[in-house]
Amino acid sequence: MKHKIKVREARAPGPEEALDFILFEHLKHREMCNALDQLADAPTFDAAEATRLAEFIRVDLTMHVFDEEEDFFPLLRQRCAPEDQIDAALERFDREHEADRDLSAQVRIILCTAVEQSTPPSQMPGARETLRAFAQAQRRHMMLENGVLIPLARRRLTRDDLAALGRRLADRHRPKTPAAIELAHEHFE
Repeated sequence: MKHKIKVREARAPGPEEALDFILFEHLKHREMCNALDQLADAPTFDAAEATRLAEFIRVDLTMHVFDEEEDFFPLLRQRCAPEDQIDAALERFDREHEADRDLSAQVRIILCTAVEQSTPPSQMPGARETLRAFAQAQRRHMMLENGVLIPLARRRLTRDDLAALGRRLADRHRPKTPAAIELAHEHFE
């Protein structure tokens, strides 16, 4: 089974285009979810694909969460009005991120074990359910961000806010040096 992340072929907005960049990241995450769902049921699997997914979760997803927690969410807290009830929404996202850290670690273990043992995850006890649970949690999280946070950000963040957010994202994402990756991983330990 070979599932290529197709959005990589599309024109990716640069981190300087902060909100579009976040939405594009969500497209890549959605494709990751689809690939995990397919892997959960596949009687055979592609070790390279499983390895790519594990690395995507370890690097890309981790950096995305870091972007949100360190820059995007604090900026929303600063700019949103009380009637936006942003604190309650962001508390929910913080809880989801915490649960996702544990679940993403389990998924990476499953993927690495599948590669090491040359065994499809569908044949590993509990793996199918874990892969699906993680994919579903990620989809739910993205739907709420895309439907609630991004529209709020478009209304509440100023041009200067978006430019500053874009600079911070660009600094973090260009290039993905081992030091930048290590910094993000330290954040989650």
